[in-house]
Amino acid sequence: MRVKHWLLILITSAAFIVISGCSEELETASFPDFVVDAVHPGAMAAYEYATTHGEHLEYIPCYCNCLLEPFYHKNTKDCFINSQQSIKDDIVYDPHGAG
Repeated sequence: MRVKHWLLILITSAAFIVISGCSEELETASFPDFVVDAVHPGAMAAYEYATTHGEHLEYIPCYCNCLLEPFYHKNTKDCFINSQQSIKDDIVYDPHGAG
């Protein structure tokens, strides 16, 4: 019985270490305050998705009229990432997606 108990603890601990080490979530410290402090519950997840899968959002038009002045967004990705100011890995986030 003691062997099964310790084996269960060992397997559970190993699984926890593997799962926590495989997390691909972005750290909240990498986002500006307007993202971290956003009142919309899905804002952080939306910015994370735009950061990791922005190429998908380039094909989705935005329907909130942000293609007009003063935003001039071309697609949904532009609501989260400022494509005019971002350079490769230096991402400049747009506050429009935070609400």
